[in-house]
Amino acid sequence: MNGSKVFTVDTVVSGNGLPVPADVRTAFRDTERPVIVVCPGFLAYRRWGFFPWVSERLAAAGFHVVTISFSHSGTDDRTGMITRPAEFASDKVSTELSDLDRVLRWIDSERFPFPAASSRGLFGHSRGGSVCVLTAQSFPEIRSIVTWSTPSRLDRYTDRRKKEWKRTGALEFSDSRSPAPLRLDYSYYEDIDANREKYDLPRAAAGLGIPHLVVHGERDAAVSISEAKAFFELPGRSERRLETIRGCGHTFGVTHPMAEPSPALERAVSQTVEWFASTISVE
Repeated sequence: MNGSKVFTVDTVVSGNGLPVPADVRTAFRDTERPVIVVCPGFLAYRRWGFFPWVSERLAAAGFHVVTISFSHSGTDDRTGMITRPAEFASDKVSTELSDLDRVLRWIDSERFPFPAASSRGLFGHSRGGSVCVLTAQSFPEIRSIVTWSTPSRLDRYTDRRKKEWKRTGALEFSDSRSPAPLRLDYSYYEDIDANREKYDLPRAAAGLGIPHLVVHGERDAAVSISEAKAFFELPGRSERRLETIRGCGHTFGVTHPMAEPSPALERAVSQTVEWFASTISVE
């Protein structure tokens, strides 16, 4: 299947709340194929760095691939800049869970642009992987999941920082994709605090009845390799595997925009394609 021409449809998934932008890729426009949904992490969007290249690799392997930007990414997809900072500031984990729920239901509708087989896969990077873990058990059609660089806990803040966050109403920080400082409203933390049991990622991962591949960079400074190992602390219900990629960090040696795939990214993608191919039939 490698070498097949990959077609891309640029679309949005509408519903309650802001729309969810999506790129839908396939090398088999007229054939029923399993669908993989790709979820980016914090500060990323559907066309950040490696996501288009990874999505094309998955599509060439025989899947329909839906690569999304979460509705509150605040990103201008033409430039990659965060131009709607108020949307970004009001994002929450519950909003991203709702976005992914909407996308999965849209795939089952007549509005999906290609004929879809009944099976699904989820692939997420960083916080996008957390959203995938928390969603997977709710949809029986999801047969396999792959998470990259994914945290095992969503409350990542010191008591001192949370106290200041509550006092000011927002965390403020800088990013190269925004001309002005970005803010994250305190409602983001309130959502995590109100849903600690629901958002217990190791427990959610252990409860999955589907194969789960965890891929993590050995030198990830943003999300320690110990967090990847935390997904295996509780007994699981299905096949699980941890693949450590040596010599790389949180984004596998890639920055935005991506000039070319790094050797670490090549290894991570090869393992991901093989995992989905062995756990979701494309025939």
